[in-house]
Amino acid sequence: MFVSSGEVGVRTARHVSRLGLLAWIGGLLAFSGCDLTGEYDKKFQQALQTSGLRAKFDQLLKGDEVDVTDSAGQGVGVRLKLPGSVDNSKVKITDKDAQAQPPFVKLPGLSSTIYRQLDDNGGQFLPVYVYLAAVPKADQKADALQASLAQQVAAVAAGANWTDQSLTSPTGATVALRRLRVEGPQEFMNIPQKKTVKVDGRFDLYYLDAGNHHVLIGWRAPKAQAEKYQFYDAAEAAMGAITVSQPPPSAAGAGATPAAGKTACF
Repeated sequence: MFVSSGEVGVRTARHVSRLGLLAWIGGLLAFSGCDLTGEYDKKFQQALQTSGLRAKFDQLLKGDEVDVTDSAGQGVGVRLKLPGSVDNSKVKITDKDAQAQPPFVKLPGLSSTIYRQLDDNGGQFLPVYVYLAAVPKADQKADALQASLAQQVAAVAAGANWTDQSLTSPTGATVALRRLRVEGPQEFMNIPQKKTVKVDGRFDLYYLDAGNHHVLIGWRAPKAQAEKYQFYDAAEAAMGAITVSQPPPSAAGAGATPAAGKTACF
């Protein structure tokens, strides 16, 4: 194939131009403190992954942040971001309401329960719940508290027990929590018909150590509603994104934080 000298000149000029551009970018990166050994690319890819992960959290958690409070209504230093499916048209009730507690376990220190009615693919509405409780450490030790809750749950779900869970935060960090799970037929209040129905459901109860309190956060939903609205994906996202302003003494210093004044090179 014949190529004219003019075309060769144009291609050569373009090639030189690209090389010059790459050299300019390389010089700029070197001047800014980054090298070309792969460190910049590694950090850039990490930033992309973190950005994508945060976008996933933002998609699932479109609701407001709520404070976990004690029985007196005082915050205990734990904040939780609600899923959008729950936050919109949510109803908040206290432990005095008949449906505030799960039907098979009594949560000590329950300060509030948030629920919202959601429909399944057949158009049936049933509520999904978020339970918030805080127990002063002076009242009960963590092992005794967890054992008591597991014993109550065992009456309806043989073999159910606490397990260690590693969830992911919006920045990609690991969040270690304890979880008690109950799956199977559960009672839910059909509010429009004012009657209780039993359907397949799931209850996830998380325990975390926060300052002077044991904090319990429960998520319960009928299976059909949970699957339609990604309720449990959102629940895990919410627990991964939870903020604790009063960590327990044993957790002080745990987890790396950026050094003062240190910035990324991009």
